[in-house]
This record gives sequence, C-alpha cells and structure tokens, in this order.
Amino acid sequence: MTSSRADLYAGLVAAICIAMPAAAQTPANSGPVDLTRPPGLQGPGNSAAPESQSQTDNRSTAPMRLIPAVRSTPETPSDATPKLPSNSLGKAGIEVDGLSKIDDESVGILSEQDGGFGINMWRGITRADAVALVNGLPKHLESAALRDVASRLLLSRAKAPVAVGENAKSLLAARSSALLAMGNVESTDLLMTASPSQDRPIGLDEVDAKLQVLKYNNAHACGLVRNNRATINDDFWQRLVIYCDALDGNADRVGFGLSLLRETSGDDPALVLLADAVITRNKIILEKIDRPTPIHLALSRTAKVELPLSVAESKDPLVLYSAAMAPNLKIGARIEAAERAVPMGALNPAELRQLYQQVTYTDADIGNALARAAEVGGAAARALLYQAALKQNIPSARAEIISTALGIAREDGRYIAAVKAFRPLINRLPPSPELVWFALTGVRAFLTLGDPVGTDRWMALLRASATVIDDSKLALARVRPLARLIGAGDKSIPLEAELTEWHKSLGDRPEAPALRTALNGMLLALGEDVPPSAWAGIPSGTATSQMMPAPDVWFKFRESMRALGIPQMTQPMQTFAGGSVSVASENSQIEKQVPIGAVKAAIYALQVMGDGGPGARGISVVYEVVAAFKAMGFEQNARQLALETLLAAGL
Repeated sequence: MTSSRADLYAGLVAAICIAMPAAAQTPANSGPVDLTRPPGLQGPGNSAAPESQSQTDNRSTAPMRLIPAVRSTPETPSDATPKLPSNSLGKAGIEVDGLSKIDDESVGILSEQDGGFGINMWRGITRADAVALVNGLPKHLESAALRDVASRLLLSRAKAPVAVGENAKSLLAARSSALLAMGNVESTDLLMTASPSQDRPIGLDEVDAKLQVLKYNNAHACGLVRNNRATINDDFWQRLVIYCDALDGNADRVGFGLSLLRETSGDDPALVLLADAVITRNKIILEKIDRPTPIHLALSRTAKVELPLSVAESKDPLVLYSAAMAPNLKIGARIEAAERAVPMGALNPAELRQLYQQVTYTDADIGNALARAAEVGGAAARALLYQAALKQNIPSARAEIISTALGIAREDGRYIAAVKAFRPLINRLPPSPELVWFALTGVRAFLTLGDPVGTDRWMALLRASATVIDDSKLALARVRPLARLIGAGDKSIPLEAELTEWHKSLGDRPEAPALRTALNGMLLALGEDVPPSAWAGIPSGTATSQMMPAPDVWFKFRESMRALGIPQMTQPMQTFAGGSVSVASENSQIEKQVPIGAVKAAIYALQVMGDGGPGARGISVVYEVVAAFKAMGFEQNARQLALETLLAAGL
C-alpha cells in the first residue's frame, strides 16, 4: 500500500494502464414539491428528456427481450425495438418455411435462427397433449432465465400438430393465453399481430380482448365482446360485457350483467360503484378494490375516479401493468406498481424511466439530490436521483448518484427494477481510475442483469485496482466465481485458484458450507471440472430437506430428458463466445440447435421450477434444470439461472 493518497492514485493509474484495456469514453422547472415516500409523490410534470440510449443496451449479451417499442420519443427510445425475421412475408410468422400452406395455428415471431425452438418442435406430440403442456406452464415465473425460455417456446414459429375432430382446442390460443398470463404483455401483442384477425380459433378473441382492455382501446375490446355474447358465462367476458354496457350508458343491461356476475362470482362492490359512476357521471370516492382486475382500472379511468393506492400492491402482473399506466393513480403509486412489474417482465424499464421523470422537482432539489434523497427515501428518492443523474455530465458525480440510488433500492427490495431503469446511465460511465470505487457496484449491477460484456468492463477495472487496493482484492475474490458462471471474467485463471480465494473471502460465516456446496453444484451443472479441493471442509453425509416439485412432474421431467437421449453434461465448460438470442439484435445468434422434442423437456423443466424465484426450489432440483438447459442448447439461460440461484442464496 502506498504511503500517501497521491502515491496511491499514481500507482493505481499505472496499474490500470498496464492491466486493463482502454475503456470506451463517453462524453457525457417547476415549483416547490413536497418530497414524501410513495405513494405521496407529486406530479405529473415533464422533466429533462433522457439521454440517447442508442449505444447503452448490449442486447446480444442479455437474456432475450421479446417486446415491441413502447411509448417513446426520439430522445427516449425504448429498451428494445424488435425486428421481425427478414424472411417473413406480410404478417410476421404466417409464412412458415416447410409448410405447404398458410397455417394459422403455426404462426410465431421467432424462427430457429432468431432463437425459436425450430419448425418441428411439436413433432411426435398430439394437438391435445401440446395444448395441455402449454396450459400447464407456471404463471408466475420470478426468474428472468425461466421467463426467457418460456417466451421463446411460446413465440416460436413451428408446425402445429394436426387437429383431430372439429372441437380440437387451439394451440395458438393456448400459447397466447399462457404468454399473457405470465404478464408478458408486449410479446403477446406481437404474437397477436402475427395471428389471424378473421376466423379465429376459439380463445384467441379473449386474449385479444384482454390486451385491448390493458391498452384502454375500448372500441376494439367492446367490438370483440359483442361478437362473443355466447360466452358471457365466462367471468372475464361477463365483466367485459358490464364494462361495455356501462360505456354505452345502458343501465338495464348493466344491472342484469351484475346480477349474473353475482350468481357466478359473488359480490363485487367496486365494480358496481364504478359502473354506476360511468353511467350517471356521479363523482365517487373509491376506497378499495378487493380483488382488482384490469377491467376495474379501465372503468375507473372512464369514470375519472381516482384509484386507491392499494392497487399498486397487487401480485397480478397485469394489474400492476395497468396501474403503472393509469393516469388516475397518484404518480407515487404508479412508480410503486412499475417497480414491482419490471422484475416480473410485465413492464418495459423504459416506462419506469418515464414515470421517474413525471415527478416534478425544483432545481434546488435536483442540485442537492444526494442530501434530499437521504431525507425522503424510497421511490421518491429514486425518481429524484434518476433525474439528477440525467442532468449530471461529470462521470464521477453521476456514478455517485447512481450508486446512492442502487443502495436505496437494495434496502427497499427494488434493486432489480432500479438496475434495469438506471442501466442506460450505468452504460455511459467509463471504467477509469477515477471510478475505481464504483467498480464493484458496476460488476454487481451487470451480474444481476446477466450481462457478461458489461460485467467484464468493470471486472477489468476491479482486477487492475486489486493490485494496489486490499478492498478491491477482496471484492475481486468474491465476484470472480459468479462472473465465471455467466461466461465473464479472466478465463486464464484456473478454477481451483478462483474457488480457493473465494472460499477464503467467506471467512467463518456459518452459511459458508451451504454457499460452497451451491456454487460447486452450479459449476458442475454447467460442465465445469470442479477440483476435489473445492469440497474440502464441507460436511458430507448429512441429509437436508429441500423444496421439491410434485413427484409426477419430477418423474416426467427426468423421463423427457432420457427420451431426448441427452446425457448429463460432464465435459469441462466451453468458453462462452456469444450472446443470448434477441429479436432486437441483428447480430443475434443461437449457440446450438434445439433438439427436436426438447419442447416437452423444457416445459417439464419450467414446471419443476414452478411459480416463484430460483430460491423456491432446492439446489439439487436447480442443478438438474441448469444441466438440462445447457444440454438442450439454452446456454445463456442455464448460466443465468445458476447465477440467479446463487444470488438468491445470498452470494
């Protein structure tokens, strides 16, 4: 360690110049506001437009984002602008290679070259079984890696199994419904664009109607319900009929519809109040909605009724999406809903950025953002810090603002949403000697995003500073194995050396044996040759209880892998050289052809993981799923699931 601050800085600069490649350098209102914790934020009001993000998101390295452009301006581009396959003709996905004619059931937006499962993904599976498999997909996957696999499966362009009988269920309707139930609104919209608009299979109109309610497209939604009067016994259609009759001012029909709904689904006081307010135009105060749905939120918007703040606490991704987009909900609650929806994959982070900018702050607040953020905390602080970071052109000052925002988000359990929202600003920070203190923050952020390229940028700075700063050396030891999981880091370092240093960094923590076991297991699942020394000192032979899936699902999963003829992966890890598949990237590539029949194994793997995040299943179960994903060619998904599991375990 150098003897003075000046000597330390000089030594650090020299070390970085030698140890790391040159980092890309990027150059970098209203009246007083009462800053309170959400949902008491004030707004809306326009603030400075965000900086260009044209070079900020490394799409080829993050998990696939299957979304269309969101509301944006030239100054605020969306996170991803999908490009439909270049060989598509007319409506995306209707022209299917290998089909003798246009097949509505086979449409999709992903070819095999774009990351889809392949034209023959359903080979050997009957229509009824395919529909049952899709209907059995979990609805609340809290893992980005698992959601990505599910989305790729549901959006793939492939020959649908032949229908047997006139009443065969629609696979396209099942796929669309499953995608929307997961909360993937924008990808569902893309699939519906590729789907037929006439002579639709049963079930597709319902998905379309739900989408139109979310988009507040009343004319389209009500046109669909009028064409489906025969299905009004269904809860959704009953509610939509009431909604549309209220829009028409037809009190008698609304009363009749509410009576039917009461018989089938019980009382819904909020729906009664809202429908009456729309018809009579009376002003009401809506104190609560017991079981909010997107139809409740759409009705409240029509009635110009302020929504109760509690809708932002819903666990339904579609309700959270609607709440984030609702102009009749306080801005603080909208931000709360958006920060909950983004990690679910239900909302594009660009929408959260726009909400951050709709909060009005004085110039004094923005100029003193760090101090004011410490006072107000929560989403109010993140919105303030986001606006301050946008206006700050000095990299070190911007980094300090971002670091503070991410720290507040971590304390509030909103870290993933904040990292996704602040990602374009983090990308603009140049890894340089002045930002050595930010290196670990940068590594953590890009590890969370599953981005090996972004991780490597800050790992290089961390490695360089570790030669002269003890804290950096310790931090480097802690993150090296995690970076290795997603294909980042210095691959010339032997795994045994990395694990030895990492083990030492844990010290005497009581959870160290469990963490070591989990890391070793994930490395083995990815095909690493874990050395015997990695197991030294870990108590063995002690049985532990783990969260397991239902036995029938577990056995079906194991049998589906055996049927594929894919053995467990035992070869050393191959160097990761590509990115994940993304509709938004022209340079997207698929690392390995998905085996025919893998769709069944993939669905069973998703069922094995079930609802919830990676921590909802035992490490032995995750091991099997990670190994299965790698074996089927989902390299990046396997790596990200392994990393998510370890982060959930506390690494």
